[in-house]
Amino acid sequence: MESYMLALIHGFQEAGDEVHVHTYDVDKKLADRLHCTVHRMRLFFLPGRWKKYFFLMSCNKRFDRSFYDVSLALTRTPAAHIAVIGGVHPASVAVRSGRDHLLRRFHDRMENGFERSMFADCPNILVHSKRIAREIIKYYPDINPDKIAVKYPPIDTTFFSRVSGDALVGVKEEFRIKADRMTFLFPSRGHRRKGLSELLSAFSRLDPDKYELLVAGEKMKGFRNIPANVRYLGYVVNLSGLYSAVDYTVLPSHYEPFGLAVVESLHCGTPVLIGKQVGAAEIIGVEEGVVLDSTTDRDLAETIARLEPKKIAPDFVHRHGLSINRHIEEIKALVRR
Repeated sequence: MESYMLALIHGFQEAGDEVHVHTYDVDKKLADRLHCTVHRMRLFFLPGRWKKYFFLMSCNKRFDRSFYDVSLALTRTPAAHIAVIGGVHPASVAVRSGRDHLLRRFHDRMENGFERSMFADCPNILVHSKRIAREIIKYYPDINPDKIAVKYPPIDTTFFSRVSGDALVGVKEEFRIKADRMTFLFPSRGHRRKGLSELLSAFSRLDPDKYELLVAGEKMKGFRNIPANVRYLGYVVNLSGLYSAVDYTVLPSHYEPFGLAVVESLHCGTPVLIGKQVGAAEIIGVEEGVVLDSTTDRDLAETIARLEPKKIAPDFVHRHGLSINRHIEEIKALVRR
């Protein structure tokens, strides 16, 4: 959702619009680069998730959407013209492993309450996949389905672009990507939900001289017995080069309402290996990657061993209408309808 927000800011600014962001937490350096107006609610006195809850309650009571021509909520509040939904909380809870302790169950009830209010009272609901639309109807059957519009999130093509030539050679040298083995990229925050455990087991089954997995994002904290053919790269600021340099991007998530990394990779020319639980599977054809019905470690390893390197045609964004300009116009049309 953070990447989506940045794409929206750039898209509205490119359209000549004035952009305001309301938040309770902000990276000042990032905000300075975005050239938008940031309204920050300072909640230093509150711990953890209580900051979020207080912020949501404040938005519900005080935010006046009539002050703006278009307003979007990227969190669980009905205060804006459009609620943008990147996932449904009860659906994510349903696939969560392990027993839930009392505090987690309390937070789940809080999240569900805010979410129910948002779906009931917000005039427009924009969802990032058909999967999310089905989940809303399943878990909140009293919600009017006519309010729901499916709009796949766009790609910021000014930030993500295919890397080639000497620049690509430099990326491969920087990340020690060898031509004599297939390299897979796993870009992730939330490793367990996105299937890292299964990937680690899968790569322990594969020949380390032929197959390698690169993990970009948060640390692999809590994961043991890391195979020799798995390397952690840390946070990578611009993934364009890395997407372009690897053979496949892999995302075997247990729950992934869309999966923006999938279309970012395809835009950069690299095919994907994903599970059917990934919302972006709705727009993936056989020429663009592999969608697995099962993502056990055995299924992943057997599939990876059969894959051949290939590149994706450069018209993916155009074919699927994933440009920011089009998305911005679709958002404005929702408010006008």
